[in-house]
Amino acid sequence: MQINLMPDFSLLAVMVIFIMTYMVVRKFFLGPINDVLEAREHETKTAEQRYEEAMARFSEATAQVEERLHVAKKDASQMRDKFRAEASAQRATLVERTSAEAKKLVTEAETKLNAEIKEVRETLGRDAESLAHLAAERLLGRSV
Repeated sequence: MQINLMPDFSLLAVMVIFIMTYMVVRKFFLGPINDVLEAREHETKTAEQRYEEAMARFSEATAQVEERLHVAKKDASQMRDKFRAEASAQRATLVERTSAEAKKLVTEAETKLNAEIKEVRETLGRDAESLAHLAAERLLGRSV
């Protein structure tokens, strides 16, 4: 048995069929698959880029809101302190005015009371004298 090591035309035909099959598979099968994979990769990168942009805008908006909130808290604190100071001043004025009125009323009452005490003492003195005269007249039985 003898082996023929020289290739014949069938090898050439197999190679041509293989190359043509490869081209057909590449054009109609591998090409669309590669296009789909590239489109998916592009969509993924675009989505990641949009996500990063959205997160950057969100972070910026959050920072702005926090800054405005800080300013609003500071303004509210200043306004509260202002109102407290005004209320304290008004309260002090009211307490001072009330104290002055109370002192005035107490002074007037003391003056009135002292006048009434003086009048009552004078009346008691006269009444005591007249009662003493009356008692002496009744005890002695004659006019004194």
